[in-house]
Amino acid sequence: MPARFEILRPLEENTASTLFLVRDSKRSAEVCLRRFKTTKPEEIAGLKELFAQLAAVPNPHFETTAEFDVDKEGFYTVNTEPPPGETLSSVLERGPLTMTEFEVVALQLLEALDVLHEQAIVHGSLRPDVVRIAGTAAANWRVTLHGFGEGFAARDDSKEEQIRAYRCTAPEQWHDGTTRRRTDVYALGCVLYEALSARPPFDGRALKELRLKHLGHDLPPLQRLASHAPGWMCAWVMHLLAVDPEQRPRKAAAAREMFERREAPNLPELPPISETSATSHTPPISLAAQPVSAPVVLPTVQPALLHATSSTIPIAVGPHVAPSVTRRPSAAAVQRRAYTPPRKPPTALAQNKKPMLIAAAAILLMLAIFILPRCGQKQPAPVKGKGKPAQKQK
Repeated sequence: MPARFEILRPLEENTASTLFLVRDSKRSAEVCLRRFKTTKPEEIAGLKELFAQLAAVPNPHFETTAEFDVDKEGFYTVNTEPPPGETLSSVLERGPLTMTEFEVVALQLLEALDVLHEQAIVHGSLRPDVVRIAGTAAANWRVTLHGFGEGFAARDDSKEEQIRAYRCTAPEQWHDGTTRRRTDVYALGCVLYEALSARPPFDGRALKELRLKHLGHDLPPLQRLASHAPGWMCAWVMHLLAVDPEQRPRKAAAAREMFERREAPNLPELPPISETSATSHTPPISLAAQPVSAPVVLPTVQPALLHATSSTIPIAVGPHVAPSVTRRPSAAAVQRRAYTPPRKPPTALAQNKKPMLIAAAAILLMLAIFILPRCGQKQPAPVKGKGKPAQKQK
């Protein structure tokens, strides 16, 4: 820790970082310092690149970072204020959002993601735990997006916290780790589904089960769980949750345009079901954690390149990816597999070998049938009076 900072107390901790309240002698004030736990040079370089790009696009809906630097302990950021308000997860513990509250949250999140996507930055691990809401009423709510650089960080390594961390992970991330703008759109759909229903769209008792539900689109239709929401709104959220990335809006701006026009694909209207049936379809999970993988920075936008993606901090391969990873053979293995040595033409001896074997087998069979059984038999004793030579009379 640089000498200018005096640690007063830790504020929060997860598997990716620790947030401290410190006294900054340079500012003569108390500030918040977040220490990232990684010590890998490539990940620290990725964090520096990420926060440098975020500093170039200040926005009231982002977590404000006053400065960032690297010391002998690794990478850290400095914020002049602690995280504002409470997380969206905490808000939803009291019940689903009203229509007014939902529109405020949806539009401010779309605005934040729109700024990121236009600057070729992808959050990569959006979920209710990294969305914070400050204000007393929906009319003056300020929604901010946090969790940059932390990825799918969980409060601990327990199975429950890991499931919470990955509950908004897009199918392509489960499949091979691919992350792009449409991945953020999918995660936003998960967040807004939970905002309207007060329960996550996908849940499971293990990461494998959670992964299968995301890949198989195994979730109750939102209209059944959020009968207070208009049909177009539920259809719009379900559209963001399309399994195929190409079927989703290509970025936040496109999703925002559809929302403002009250536009969504024509999905079949489903009758609402009883509250008991809705809650028993999938057992709800507790809503209160801080999930860990990494945000992604896209390369500089190039003409005619719609989905260029490049992760500055690759999503770590773990139980959420391993079951579906297809390992490609090495170049040497492919070359060995592709090479087939030429076959030599058969010789005359090899051509006559088969008939000779057949003949030998036939001879052995005849011996076994006719000769071998006689070898073990005893010669019969001669009969009296017969078989003896006649004796000459004297």
